[in-house]
Amino acid sequence: MSEEPAASSSAPAARDEGLLLPGDLTAVGAYVDASLADSTRAAYARDLAAWATWCRSRSLPASLPADPLSVAAWLAAMADEGRSPRYVARRLSALNDAHRTAGLAPPGDNEGVRRTLTGIRRTAVRGGYRPRRARAVDTATVRALVEDLPDTLGGARDRCLILVGYALGLRASDLCGLRIEDVVPAGHGGLDVHVRFSKTDQEGAGETLALAEGVRETTCPVRAVRAWLAALAGQGVTAGPLFRSVGKGRAPRLGEAPLTTRSVDLVLQRAAARAGVSAEGLSPHSLRRGFATTAYAQGVPEKEISRTGRWRSLVVRSYDASSRWADPASGSLGL
Repeated sequence: MSEEPAASSSAPAARDEGLLLPGDLTAVGAYVDASLADSTRAAYARDLAAWATWCRSRSLPASLPADPLSVAAWLAAMADEGRSPRYVARRLSALNDAHRTAGLAPPGDNEGVRRTLTGIRRTAVRGGYRPRRARAVDTATVRALVEDLPDTLGGARDRCLILVGYALGLRASDLCGLRIEDVVPAGHGGLDVHVRFSKTDQEGAGETLALAEGVRETTCPVRAVRAWLAALAGQGVTAGPLFRSVGKGRAPRLGEAPLTTRSVDLVLQRAAARAGVSAEGLSPHSLRRGFATTAYAQGVPEKEISRTGRWRSLVVRSYDASSRWADPASGSLGL
């Protein structure tokens, strides 16, 4: 019996089947999570929880992929409750994102779902729906909001938050994202405030803004920041989130996590109630709108307003970033 020929050394070796390790998938998940801002991820989580609750109330499966007819009915139910088209669209975006993350076709691509959302928008327009807009606060209102705040740890935080938000035209998410190390002394007695991320800067290129001193000691944003930093240092906190929770009691404890945008809204509502300021239309965005309105009325160039507020549609990108202290918008508000 003849022997079989030996395998040639030049023959290709048999390939093992590929295998993804658990650590590979963990890394992918971490980067997928990082693709969304913390505030967006939290909002999407609430939206998905609302979808699951609605499904349970009708004995429908909330698992993915979602049935397009059920999704369309959910959108219609929200519209019938008086929810704005923008609110309905955001909740659909959350469901779409969950599908895409799972490698599934998003329900928003379904023709029936898409037409339902279009009909909701058109019905709202015909019915005279107008989105609620935050009212723009002026300098006098901001002074009233902060001058009666208590001389406590919480009062120092709230004063700093309101004045910085107004002076720099920051969004609530911008305020929540600030860290202690983002605030550094600058020329002219002011401070450089580095905004790491924002709604129009999801990649985190960042922007450094000039926070100028105010004309009144009680409402000067620079003094308010320094007072809050000193209070934090007194509690042994020298790094991490600038704005964080403050416990109640004689010896209040500081939280470690940053405030949420909802907490920023509560800070404003409490300050308004204490100062006797109307809360109608008052929201964190009131500070941002008020900054732009007041700065424009004071004759601040549009380029400087858009630079500080980081309005993408107005900002002129040819300016030298080092010129932010030439005529900072934050110094024109009369605080």
